[in-house]
Amino acid sequence: MTLKTYAVKLGAPSGVERTVTVPSPTDVQAADAARPLMRENEVILSVAQLEDEAVSDALTLDAAPPKSQAAEFAPVTPGHAAAQRPTASTENGHG
Repeated sequence: MTLKTYAVKLGAPSGVERTVTVPSPTDVQAADAARPLMRENEVILSVAQLEDEAVSDALTLDAAPPKSQAAEFAPVTPGHAAAQRPTASTENGHG
């Protein structure tokens, strides 16, 4: 998947707003990339993809691309291949 650049607007109850710029394949994952940058009590107000004309080599990104869902869950759920297989038993009549 191709990475795009997103502007994620963050806001606090005090009315203070700020925008962080993150790379991401999708707008939903852009919110995930911005989450570690959020301060206490901040919420995501909007996520907008920047047009190619607005993205230049001089643009500084505030975060790394987000991990994929598979990468996030890999340490916890290594997948079906690593799952314990039930053993057959003659005691239950199904072995």
